[in-house]
Amino acid sequence: MKFESLQFIASHAGGWASEELKFGQAVTQLFAANGSGKTPLIQSIMFCLGLDVQFRDDIIRNCSKVRLKMLLNGRPLAFERLIGQKFDLAIKSEGKTVDQFYNEEDLSRYMLKALGLRADRLITNGDTPTIPYFSALLPLFYLDQDAGYSDYYVPARQGFIKSQYSEMVRLAVGLPPQSSYDRKKKGIDIKREIEHLDRSIVDSHKLMERLRQDLPSPVREQSDIERQIADLKSRLDELKTTKDIKSETISSFDHLITSLRRQHRELSAQEVLLEAKIRGASQIKEEIESEIETLNLNEEARRAFISFSDICTSPSCGMFLVSADSYGKSLLYLRDQLKDLDIVNISNIQQAESTALQKVIIERQISELSQKRGLAEREAGIEMFIEAISKIASEIFELELEKSKLQKLENQRTNHFSLIKRRDTALTTQESLGTNRDQSPEVLKFRLDLSEKMADWLDILNSKNISRSIRVDNDLKPVLGTEKLAIIKGSSKARTVLAFHAALFEICISNSNSPFRTLIFDTPRQQEIHSEDLDAYIKALKKIAIQNNAQIIFSTTSYRYQIDPATDQEWLPRFDGFEQPMYLGRLSPPSY
Repeated sequence: MKFESLQFIASHAGGWASEELKFGQAVTQLFAANGSGKTPLIQSIMFCLGLDVQFRDDIIRNCSKVRLKMLLNGRPLAFERLIGQKFDLAIKSEGKTVDQFYNEEDLSRYMLKALGLRADRLITNGDTPTIPYFSALLPLFYLDQDAGYSDYYVPARQGFIKSQYSEMVRLAVGLPPQSSYDRKKKGIDIKREIEHLDRSIVDSHKLMERLRQDLPSPVREQSDIERQIADLKSRLDELKTTKDIKSETISSFDHLITSLRRQHRELSAQEVLLEAKIRGASQIKEEIESEIETLNLNEEARRAFISFSDICTSPSCGMFLVSADSYGKSLLYLRDQLKDLDIVNISNIQQAESTALQKVIIERQISELSQKRGLAEREAGIEMFIEAISKIASEIFELELEKSKLQKLENQRTNHFSLIKRRDTALTTQESLGTNRDQSPEVLKFRLDLSEKMADWLDILNSKNISRSIRVDNDLKPVLGTEKLAIIKGSSKARTVLAFHAALFEICISNSNSPFRTLIFDTPRQQEIHSEDLDAYIKALKKIAIQNNAQIIFSTTSYRYQIDPATDQEWLPRFDGFEQPMYLGRLSPPSY
């Protein structure tokens, strides 16, 4: 979702309108004095996305609607919303209405689907189901002039969704909901999916092992096989064009013998390594069995001590209870180690046997080729020449077959990892449906990322007296050291809020699939934050915006950002007013 332009439309010939104001590729700055109409322009962006905005009476009398043009999934659309008491929003494409909405719920369903966001039903404060309203998401990326800098999340109306802040953050960054109305049904479905994926992963692993066994050991890289095929094809071309049949025949046999000897050396090295592993496993097994024997002797000694009535007068005295428990755990652990060791050792033995067999086959091939090379030296007949061509062609065929098998293995490995990733996602979703949902890897990663990035943004804002030891709690709210945001006052609170929104914005835009690529500020507390600190903040935001195809929009009165005409736009008031220029006024001729 990327904004292109904004325009107010007059309601009558003497009404107020605006020029079509173009958004910058990276930064859009509204620079004007107080009272010039910056806030209505900023609010109108959110108004066109469904937010409930109360415009002043003079705007309601003189303006009929607001038009916001944007790119949505690469498609140019115009969102036009009537200014008045009733909800009336039209979405147009090339001047034609493609959708019309008369309530916020229907618009929310459309936006959630268009932006690829989940639409899980959430729970209201009255324990009834509700969809995630799109307007409830907007305060994460839009800071209102008055209340927007007082907390991390300030909805336009009182929150009606249970744990609304946490639910909206989760929705924005793609985490599972905290309280899903359909949790029970979804829990059953996700359990079945995990069971199916578990079986699929087992089958996939077996297939991958079979494919690996079909390949010679050690498994070669595809690039090595391709290079060998190219060498053999080059040798074949030379044979086809040669005039010295005897010399080229002998050279070709030498080339094949050299290649087979190299494979034999690789197999020998592999065999030595496997034998070392087998010997090592036997030694480790002996040590583990020795540990088990020692444990058994200790247990027998413990039982002997218990039998002495003067040491343990009661059968349930519990004197050796800890020792008995430790014995059981240690014995179980050592036996599990033995089982794992046996599985690995059997695999190594099988691989060693396969390697030895391959060596025998290669030795036989080398012997046959050596004999034929001897015949080629003694005879100058065409038979050996044809034999050499046949052997090279056969070797090329075998290598092509090996390459095909290797490609199948790589494809299966990719599919296997895809199944594992799907299962991990399903497990994360399952955890989100249970009591330990806040400990899922995705949630923990987000909490860590948010705390780290927020600390970085506090440094950029030159925030003093604010702890950089940030912990994100189970409700996804940052705690600064031991302090919550409510304790912090003045410019420190404003800087903390700005750092939070920048950190969340950076996390969202770093995901190429996230639709949230715009951050909007209405006059960010210029009276409380030094201009140089605000300038560093805007410059840092612009840097990540350019890197991630995102937009920064803000209004300002005293601080003025030096825009770059190539990537930025500055909106200045163009209409005459009683005291200062205004953003809204009478166009000639009026626009409808």
